[in-house]
Amino acid sequence: MRVAIAYSLQDKAGAGAASQLKRILPLRESTCPRAVECLEGEGFKLAGFREDVLYFDWLDETPDPEADAVIVLSRHRAESGKPSLTVHHTGNPTRDSSHGGDPSTLAYSAPALSKLLLTLYRRVAEETGLTGEYEVTLEATHHGPTKPRKPIVFIEIGSGPEQWVDERAHRALAETVARALDAIHGGLPECTPAAGFGGTHYPIKFTRLHLDGEYCMGHIIPKYAFAAGVSDDVIVQAVEKTWPEPVGTALIEKKSLKSADRRRVEALLESIGVNVVKV
Repeated sequence: MRVAIAYSLQDKAGAGAASQLKRILPLRESTCPRAVECLEGEGFKLAGFREDVLYFDWLDETPDPEADAVIVLSRHRAESGKPSLTVHHTGNPTRDSSHGGDPSTLAYSAPALSKLLLTLYRRVAEETGLTGEYEVTLEATHHGPTKPRKPIVFIEIGSGPEQWVDERAHRALAETVARALDAIHGGLPECTPAAGFGGTHYPIKFTRLHLDGEYCMGHIIPKYAFAAGVSDDVIVQAVEKTWPEPVGTALIEKKSLKSADRRRVEALLESIGVNVVKV
């Protein structure tokens, strides 16, 4: 597998992690369309862009058109300000596209790559003493970009300005990505790719299954998205827009979805041959 790594120069968390990555990996100058900074390592390119990460709509063409997937280094923002180390896929499960991407459109997910990144993020956080301060968690699918056909995985530092400039978190994110790049040469984790429906924005049950169970999570459509309106098309996208192939399993957090939403998801996905598991 070949990956590209992208970040925004205006993002203190992403740019800070990229700076640490430059220190720990052997890199050489390279060229990438649109990029302000572009470096190349063994089997990957690392590039910084002026645009905000929410609007990286051209990731199919740059940093590396030959890449199978793109890892985006980014900040995470939450009103709570709770320190967090997160991984998620991108897309707008509802008509709201106020944070980039197209309405009711999901990008492509990469469940096994996401599992590798979050597993390593937790391990590095434990080794560096960050777990007492930072929560390591998946996030539900949200924000742009949605246009690329390459799968996109965001790996983030949150949830506010204090954490975005925390060099310990920058080093943890960089070390996670460096280890992931090394691990990818031996193949991605063996797991059962699945889409998730229900739960909160920080889906505790799906995170636990992703980290310690057989599953690796692709798109996660949370309870609050259903309250705002999730179309049948988005439900189908959640299982079909997955790399390297559509997922055959969907997990429904049965206690968090309204019965009508749960029945709709179950009936629709079973009608297209998806195995539905209630958790």
